[in-house]
Amino acid sequence: MLFAPTLLSLALGLLQTAGQGAVATSQVDATEVGLEILAQGGNAIDAAIAVHFALAVTYPYAGNIGGGGFLLYRDAEGEAWFLDFRETAPAAATSDLYLDDDGRPIAEASQVGWKAVGVPGAVPGMWDAHQRWGRLPWSDLLKPAEELARGGYRIGVREASRLKNYGQAMREDVIAREIFFPQGRALQVDDLFQQPKLAETIGLIREQGVSVMQHGDLVDDIVRASEAGGGILQSEDFANYRPALREVWSFAWDGREVLAAPLPSSGGIFLQQVLFTLEGTPFEVWGFDDPRSIQFLGEATSAAFRDRNAWLGDPASLDFDPLDLVDTEYLRSRRRSLGSSTYTPPSRSLPSPPMEHFETTHFSVVDGDGAAVSCTTTLNGAYGAKVMAPGGFVMNNEMDDFAALPGTANQYGLVQSKYNAVVAGRRPLSSMCPVIVVENGKVDAVVGSPGGPTILTSVLQVLLARYSYHMSPEASMAAPRFHRQDLPPQVQYETERLNSAQKEALRSFGQPLRLRKRLGDVNAIFRTKSGWEAIADPRYSGSAGEVQNSVSSETGIPQ
Repeated sequence: MLFAPTLLSLALGLLQTAGQGAVATSQVDATEVGLEILAQGGNAIDAAIAVHFALAVTYPYAGNIGGGGFLLYRDAEGEAWFLDFRETAPAAATSDLYLDDDGRPIAEASQVGWKAVGVPGAVPGMWDAHQRWGRLPWSDLLKPAEELARGGYRIGVREASRLKNYGQAMREDVIAREIFFPQGRALQVDDLFQQPKLAETIGLIREQGVSVMQHGDLVDDIVRASEAGGGILQSEDFANYRPALREVWSFAWDGREVLAAPLPSSGGIFLQQVLFTLEGTPFEVWGFDDPRSIQFLGEATSAAFRDRNAWLGDPASLDFDPLDLVDTEYLRSRRRSLGSSTYTPPSRSLPSPPMEHFETTHFSVVDGDGAAVSCTTTLNGAYGAKVMAPGGFVMNNEMDDFAALPGTANQYGLVQSKYNAVVAGRRPLSSMCPVIVVENGKVDAVVGSPGGPTILTSVLQVLLARYSYHMSPEASMAAPRFHRQDLPPQVQYETERLNSAQKEALRSFGQPLRLRKRLGDVNAIFRTKSGWEAIADPRYSGSAGEVQNSVSSETGIPQ
């Protein structure tokens, strides 16, 4: 390495101004890996790939090989692409897969065990990104992850807590029990966690590329494990999986260009709907903390969620043009209803969202040329389906993001539409919302978050704080958040961040208030006059850092 990266942990909401590139992730080792790749001359895509595989090692309840995600990329020349490597329903999936003989959803059938597993897209997605846009050799990008898996890393407070919370389900899987519960006890804080089997798998992927997850011994082992566990994965599912290169969902907003996620993500449509609904209202004049602003924002997000869940899904499943949902007259009509004592969201939509659990992860990267990656990846639930592949990695439970029975409430009280029904080969609707904001022809912000439906409102509120209320990057990230998605009928808010007047405004929605210690875990990079400011959400123990010539320093706090 020509020079060492500067790494600054940002769990307390501190920031780092970057010279030659910047990285923000939810885990300190992964951030360091990304910075090392940039320091070696890698571009934003190279660093993102390295970060992704590092998170598969050091952030196993969300980082993954057995999951999928979305990658939004804008190169140094200003061209943008969206790579969809979300999981798909296996070829053997049927509409009644999770229903009993009476046609009712079977509890946890789509959440726990091999039947809950969708066809993973993580490795094909990263491979495709490298083939299209990577600079450094593939093998170099996976080497740090292999070394982390073999040499180990120290278990942090958050991971130890997760293992405690999900331990019972994890212990049911033989491989998970051996890896996460050695000598019969869960890994504890500061334990050295070594994963030799995962290191071996990553080594194979380093040497052989995507073919490891398309055919061969590992795929055969996964299929056998699935069959033994009541799952439906087949060898053909892996051989036939392909990432989808989709057109970026982009729109103009107050003189800026917002690059966002297209379907099967609801992110782009949701953001455009809410931002356009608020346009031309006194929202900005009132100020961020004004109860009227909270009322307007809550009504706008609730209406957008109603549309999201009635009309959206895999783009191949739609029988209408999704651009209808951002029609100017349609949103003007919605805008006129804001703040009305008789306000009701448009009746053209009813269902409510599938839930992506909080155990997703997001990372943001910019390189010295100004190219940027905003990438969100997931297993869906914490440790996915609570089963592990023979290759030493956790498998997703993404099938729970489909509507097991369209039009009927699931166990979360969520009602989902026909456009998100279980169909072989289909990709489930997602809340993942990677975003890049462009101003004056240059990347100005790279933003994303985990959090299920709260991803959408977390990203939205960071953008509003930064651009509508002109807050500093660090203030934008620390500002209080709330979440209203219409169904279930409740308003979530951060207990320690809202004042009494703001809470009273939330009560005006006439829905129960649900207290949340934190909402979102945004990892973002902002352009300022002095350079890039990479920031990890102060709500958690993520990290962000910079690369600069002739600088060598490193700090961090426990995860």
